[in-house]
Amino acid sequence: MNDFFSVFTDCLKESLLIIFIIFLLMVCIELLVLRFKKNLIDLSVRNRYYAYVISSLFGFIPGCVGMFAMDSLYMAGLLSFGGLVSTMLASIGDEIAILFSLVIRGDISVHSSSILLLVLFVLGIIGGISADWIAKKMKLKFSDKCLIEIHEIDHSFSFYHFFRHHILEHIIKKHIWKIFAWIFATLLLMSFSKDIIGNITWQGAHPLVMILLAALIGLIPMSGPGTIFFFMFAQGSIPFSVLLTNCIVQDGHGMLPILGFSFHDALKIKIFNLIFGLLVGTALLFFGF
Repeated sequence: MNDFFSVFTDCLKESLLIIFIIFLLMVCIELLVLRFKKNLIDLSVRNRYYAYVISSLFGFIPGCVGMFAMDSLYMAGLLSFGGLVSTMLASIGDEIAILFSLVIRGDISVHSSSILLLVLFVLGIIGGISADWIAKKMKLKFSDKCLIEIHEIDHSFSFYHFFRHHILEHIIKKHIWKIFAWIFATLLLMSFSKDIIGNITWQGAHPLVMILLAALIGLIPMSGPGTIFFFMFAQGSIPFSVLLTNCIVQDGHGMLPILGFSFHDALKIKIFNLIFGLLVGTALLFFGF
């Protein structure tokens, strides 16, 4: 009983520290997006190839702001299927804030995190271009587009407005408590099963099973489930290829508006990302990563 209480307390303290770091990061990101979002969106609409680059960059924004912005462009007919795929491939949802917090704590090296983000950025561009090419060759049909307001952002920078609508209503009520719950649950799970996980991970062909599991968990249209792969990677329990596979396939909450707009469009995106993630992850594992 004492051991359980000790582990529970340690996990709670660690979760609170991580969520505090994530909260500060998300507030800073929210301010930056409010300031520069319109400029970046204008640039992405102006040129198709810029769109793949900008879409991948928007995928890095923690929370739903960046992905919902690209969702809005797609539903308005201003962003191609491949452009939206770029965002979803590059995005790891709220887990990017968890990655940053683990880097700040020294659990994951700056080198490893930089490689992960760079690879996701490049794969987002490559995947987006490939998705549009495949869609054209296969003559895929997509839903008619219309202007839908998904995530309205007032550009007023009054303190009261920013605190109420962006910190309280958005970050705290929609994200922080959910992220905290996933972090705490993940840390508890890792603490009570790390010996079992460590032994299973490296037995025979298990990394291939982990890649498949990482991809399947990535299909869940919400942030949180992929958290466990970041902690396992930080502990050295899984190779880079497994973490990358989950990051490629998952897209946080970014798919939810598209599911509401067109289930068939969302299904095409998830199928492409699933196949793309499995191919990339398996190839990297084959080469020892």
